[in-house]
Amino acid sequence: MSQNAETDHGGGGAPKPLGQTNSFPNDAELSRSLMESSNKGVLSTLTADGYPYGSLVSCVVNERGEPVVLISDLAEHTQNARLDNRASFLVDTAGSIQEDPLNGARLTLVGKMELLNEPKAVGDLYLSKHPYAAGYAEFNDFNYWKLVVERCRFVGGFGHMSWMDGVSYSDAEADPFSLNAADAIEHMNDDHADANLVFVQELGEAPSALAARMVAVDRYGMTFEVSTQEGQRLSRVAFPEVASEPSQLEPFVIGLLRSLQRDA
Repeated sequence: MSQNAETDHGGGGAPKPLGQTNSFPNDAELSRSLMESSNKGVLSTLTADGYPYGSLVSCVVNERGEPVVLISDLAEHTQNARLDNRASFLVDTAGSIQEDPLNGARLTLVGKMELLNEPKAVGDLYLSKHPYAAGYAEFNDFNYWKLVVERCRFVGGFGHMSWMDGVSYSDAEADPFSLNAADAIEHMNDDHADANLVFVQELGEAPSALAARMVAVDRYGMTFEVSTQEGQRLSRVAFPEVASEPSQLEPFVIGLLRSLQRDA
């Protein structure tokens, strides 16, 4: 759960987050969670004359966090990968950001493309996530490829970034809330802004906060963007225990709020 040496939350001149900051996930966990929640990305390969070539592709994620794509032999990126298998894969959260998209998280995986010779299991997973692909998945010129990850660059927002190696990335666990966190965040901000404020005032070292908006939730706790008289700050509130199942998200949040109300 602790950050690695290359990472600094709120670095680069940004104010340090308030609250229980030792409960932040580490960047390998954040990277795996971001990849796990992605169903598309930009695959960049190298052309024959050495230029980077980016393609938007659908994907699924295998047990090691490697993106798996279904691509045609006729596609430019496939021809590139056969000549030089070095590639990168970019995923991001820009689609969920209403204002500056650079405030969102993004992840670039760097490695080598590898053709899958026995893709049955991952093919079933791919078609469950992308059923529209069934119309061409059986074509002879379509094949499954994966990116074998060697290095990763994670950017969590302004002043929060790090490099990690492929082993650190693959060994990390995706957050159990990664697939339902967005809905929970929207629900808390739309319907429970008063609860957000209670969390940061009581547990997030922001007793004079004027407003609070949830921006992240994970197995360890919740992160809020807090409005104060001095400006905007991040505030971290930890859960009493670490979650292991997606179904624990709602009871964890409700239980923590009720405990504060009992203590009031």
